[in-house]
Amino acid sequence: MNLDITLSITKKQEAQHNTFLLRWNPAISSYTMDHLDDDMSEWADSRWWDDDFDWSVYEWQKARKGDRFFMVRVGEGNTGIFAAGRFTSEPYKSEDWSGKGREVYYMKMEFEAVFHPERSEIISTEDLERELPHLDWRKGHSGQLLEKEDAVRLELMWRDFVGRNKTMFLPRALKNEDYDSRSDIDKAIEFASKAHAADYDLDGNPTILHPLAVGMMGQNDTERIVGFLHDVVEDTKYDFDDLIDIGFSSEVIAALRLLTHDKRTPYMEYVAQICKSNNRTAIHVKMNDLRHNLARGKAGGHMRCVEKHTIALQYMEDYLLQHSLTD
Repeated sequence: MNLDITLSITKKQEAQHNTFLLRWNPAISSYTMDHLDDDMSEWADSRWWDDDFDWSVYEWQKARKGDRFFMVRVGEGNTGIFAAGRFTSEPYKSEDWSGKGREVYYMKMEFEAVFHPERSEIISTEDLERELPHLDWRKGHSGQLLEKEDAVRLELMWRDFVGRNKTMFLPRALKNEDYDSRSDIDKAIEFASKAHAADYDLDGNPTILHPLAVGMMGQNDTERIVGFLHDVVEDTKYDFDDLIDIGFSSEVIAALRLLTHDKRTPYMEYVAQICKSNNRTAIHVKMNDLRHNLARGKAGGHMRCVEKHTIALQYMEDYLLQHSLTD
């Protein structure tokens, strides 16, 4: 997953609650792996909704009911983020779980999804360190407030992960409006159709036929999704915030940013930027875009477009060959 992109935080996101990291080391915590085993067995029942669960929050002064949290397992074993949800109470002081007599504040919480860190895939420590290297994913206090940009980046990782692993977690997320039961392909086709509605190309054909064709040329689901959406930001009133709000993965957003042509950038410079990014999804979708444009340009007799797209496609093919990259 490539998250090395500039994320703009939407007004909606800026108005939302804070996001906290809750760190858990089952080897030293009063809440052990056996406790998690027992709880997950109960949470598989209807009792999930009635469970009274709380956790200590280090930066409790900044925490409020409704704030977002991600739980990260640290220490030994399969470490990384395995759960997420929201706080359902204000902070309150209670007995120190460690027995050291410290001043500890807790918050009640509700999970939207929990993956068992010993029995299923989670967002690994290695992935987290690669995408958010300035945060300490191996140790630290439980209840660290995240910066807004870090929270958005982490949310994108989580949505992408949950979307790929829905069969492995307890079904809270399926009842939560944050997670759409439709596939991302369904959402991409629907959104692209809405965005390009009532628009027509040079030959008088509905514009949506081109992104649909490019999407169908994709070799995997990500390439298909990006193909369906590749002209949305460039040619319609919608922007990347709209796509992020729908919940498309960070991988999809990264490729779409590369494919969206800023008209202030010369066309061949834009094509070169896609190649030099080494983003395989963006490269493959752009080549599919060029091939379809060539076919319809020749059919419609638009020879200036044919020449432009022929040059661009040849450049990309030569680049792939010179750099030992596969198409």
